Amino acid sequence: MDKKDSSSNAIWWIKNPKAVKDKKSKGLRKSSLGSAFCLDMADLLRNISLQGYNKLLSPNLTLGQRIIWLLLHMATTISLVVVLSLTWEQFVAQSFVTNLKDPLYPVENVPFPAVSICTNNRISRQAIIRYAEELRLNSPVSRPVEYYLERLRFFREFYVHVGAVVDTDDFVTFQTFLDVFGTWNNETFFDTRRIMKQLTPSCKDFVLKCSLANVEIPCFSREAFQESLTMYGPCCTFNMENKLKQRNYKNRLASSELGLTVVLNSSHSDYFAPILNTNGYIVLVHNAENYATVSSSNALEMFPGQGEDSYLQIYARVVDTDDSLKSFSPFGRRCYFDHEAQTPSNEQLMKTYTYAYSFPNCITRCRIRSIIALCRCLPFQMPLQLVENLDGVVYCTLGHVSCLNQYMFKWRNVLTERHIIQGLEREIEEALYCPQCLPSCSDVQYRVSMSALPIDNYLATLKVDENNQTELSSDISVLRVYFADPYAQYYIRLLNNAWFEVFSTIGNIMSIFVGFSMVAIFEILFFLTKYIYEGSNRIVEQNIIDRKAKQLETKKLYICP
Repeated sequence: MDKKDSSSNAIWWIKNPKAVKDKKSKGLRKSSLGSAFCLDMADLLRNISLQGYNKLLSPNLTLGQRIIWLLLHMATTISLVVVLSLTWEQFVAQSFVTNLKDPLYPVENVPFPAVSICTNNRISRQAIIRYAEELRLNSPVSRPVEYYLERLRFFREFYVHVGAVVDTDDFVTFQTFLDVFGTWNNETFFDTRRIMKQLTPSCKDFVLKCSLANVEIPCFSREAFQESLTMYGPCCTFNMENKLKQRNYKNRLASSELGLTVVLNSSHSDYFAPILNTNGYIVLVHNAENYATVSSSNALEMFPGQGEDSYLQIYARVVDTDDSLKSFSPFGRRCYFDHEAQTPSNEQLMKTYTYAYSFPNCITRCRIRSIIALCRCLPFQMPLQLVENLDGVVYCTLGHVSCLNQYMFKWRNVLTERHIIQGLEREIEEALYCPQCLPSCSDVQYRVSMSALPIDNYLATLKVDENNQTELSSDISVLRVYFADPYAQYYIRLLNNAWFEVFSTIGNIMSIFVGFSMVAIFEILFFLTKYIYEGSNRIVEQNIIDRKAKQLETKKLYICP
């Protein structure tokens, strides 16, 4: 009784291995690779695990029915490709997402912001009278002090453009006088920063009393107020060196009694050149590591009134980025990690570089670069630490005011990306373009709200002496800065879809359309690998045969008659 040759319907099963061996041993001629491919392809369609492909070669169906099945499979394949491409575009477009990780993040872990307090009066009357007297003595022409006081009001233009009331020729004429008689012997150019610091009201005359966490503290120290530059020039800044970044539960600063309380002198007796139409003062809340300016999307600006007890509530939001996003480029994830932050290229500048990288500082650096390029000067309010090259840089004087006013729109409107918007083409072209500036991947964002009470409520809480008098007069203002809530919101930026989510989504789509599975992948890969291997083998065998034939041709013996 003859044994039947083992066989199977699986495509990777070698059918009739004994017959194949006998065929090789008998030296029969091999079939062509194309015919073998067609036969195996037919066998693949009959036995593949994908649904419906065996209908294409079913002997029970007519030719018309097979054509219908062929059209169905073609339509299904095209639809599958379209859906997969759309799905992939969605994954690419929404690679990252920001989720709320902890809505009750302890506020003591959030850095307390820097608080810059600026008087509305940017020029002290006593200081400007002393400086006018100095100019009168230095001038070779005898003029009254009032003459110089009137022209020193031009310095308001360094802070705010008050309008075309004065001809700019008067600015240039007076600046020519200052270049000669308003400089010190060791100065090559008129030092606008030195003069404006000299004329600005002193912090010690403005800040009278300070307390933190209900404990009275010295107002002027590294842990409290220091003089620093802001968009309004020299101001009194609390927490300038970010000393309150690390705190404990007892020092969370989360109520009006346990926050920062500052008593301010709100007298107008020293007013000479107020710059805003308000009777109060200016408060800038910003990150301690950033230069305080509203135009760089950094500082939050508030205007408490004179003679009021103002409550400034701070709401914090922490934004972090998962480390898995480090594999993406900064412009792909739209943020910089700390190790990717840009630093000054000048070695001398790096030694004095105190401002860390942040989006506001990058915008400020971009604005400084544009100001120096267009007007050939640096406004005295700008920090030198953000200037890339200090060679040949001078402070802006009254002679540069017309140039500064000309490009003011450009420097106050910043773009990091350009998108054509109908009707705003001119604004887009005239705005300052800083594509290199990206947010930090780890950042703290603040928002504020303010309320006020009459100052009498504060005065009633003070201790009085035997004469029923307090150490503070009624001509004061009180500012309280504190976290509004004991908790902050903690957000994290991470991948919207992990690799297994993409894998499962694509697998589900392919299963719906063609009943795809891992078995089908193996069957197709086996089929392709088999014919790649056989094709390579035949090429190698043919090369060997050709080489032997060539060698035999050279060894033939030719007998000539």
